[in-house]
Amino acid sequence: MKLVFLGTASCYPTPTRGVSCTALQLDDGNVWLFDCGEGSQIQLQKSIIKPGKITKIFITHLHGDHLYGLPGLLCTLGNGLDPEKAKDIEICLYGPHGIRKFVQTTLGLARSPLAFRLSIFELIPRPDMYPEDWSQWDIEHNLEESPLPQECNYSKIEFDSISKCWNVLEDPQFVVFAAALKHRIPSFGFIIEEKSSPGKLDSKKLLDIGITPGPIFGKLKNGVKVKLDSGEELDPADFVGPDVPGRKVAVMGDTCDSSEILPIAQDVDVLVHEATMENNLLEKCVEFGHSTPNMAVDVAVGCKAKSLVLFHLSPRYKPLSLSNGDEDKDTAQIIINQATNHLKEVGRADMDLLVAEDFSEYQILK
Repeated sequence: MKLVFLGTASCYPTPTRGVSCTALQLDDGNVWLFDCGEGSQIQLQKSIIKPGKITKIFITHLHGDHLYGLPGLLCTLGNGLDPEKAKDIEICLYGPHGIRKFVQTTLGLARSPLAFRLSIFELIPRPDMYPEDWSQWDIEHNLEESPLPQECNYSKIEFDSISKCWNVLEDPQFVVFAAALKHRIPSFGFIIEEKSSPGKLDSKKLLDIGITPGPIFGKLKNGVKVKLDSGEELDPADFVGPDVPGRKVAVMGDTCDSSEILPIAQDVDVLVHEATMENNLLEKCVEFGHSTPNMAVDVAVGCKAKSLVLFHLSPRYKPLSLSNGDEDKDTAQIIINQATNHLKEVGRADMDLLVAEDFSEYQILK
């Protein structure tokens, strides 16, 4: 499993950074995309990610620097596909209430058909997530017109008052939750939890009792008891080691308060969190609904995270790889230094820290 950062700037793209777009490449090669800011298609073409492997897209909130690249990407994802085969392909889109209308409006006005089927899942924010001036914008978030012809499924995901989160999806390998973040509009953080896998099969122990490699090995590995012709029963617990814990990744949207992720993001392998401005701009940063390096570190410590990746930096901070050393005052080194110092202050200097640049890759090992 690997994170590939396609855009790491806040607000607008620059010659040195694209805006928010993060790819999670799974072990089977499929890709889940988190946010899709303006220009994300260009970033994809420059990266190791193959657009045809994208199966799910998660939008954290509806600000343009996380969203404006989505219509174009959806239009081109089907390029080069056999039309008959494309009809069997399904892309799943998850995002805040309004994402369905956004996609229908932009693609509908442009008369842009999709080559594949599209499933849309809208996360319905709690009332307390809306700002006080929300009603000043007379905008209807429900889709009142006909959906796109290629829309094959639509569902609303409500806040679960028992689990204190949004239960986004579950498949045989993963469970995905969303938590509320505090921002100028409803914003979400996504927690991706891989399910445990069976432990290592003790082949030698089986060979010692005369069992040769074959179907019995597979059944035991999958937790199935096996009855031999002799009447003896083999219990998987005697031949398979402890389950291998799955990996856990958390990708945050824009936020000045991520406290709601703490209960569901405990012991996360990697926390991807914004650090838009440096610590001495705290007041301005929070005013605009963003976080500083110290704020991000505090969230990572609260999650007992093994690693912290900072992204969504203000365009003022030049990527380190392009800086001229001491000649450049405003570089990502400021963010790195402040986060590193705070990790030492809170006794977590052992935490792996990365300030992402465009096309940075971060491997997540079991």
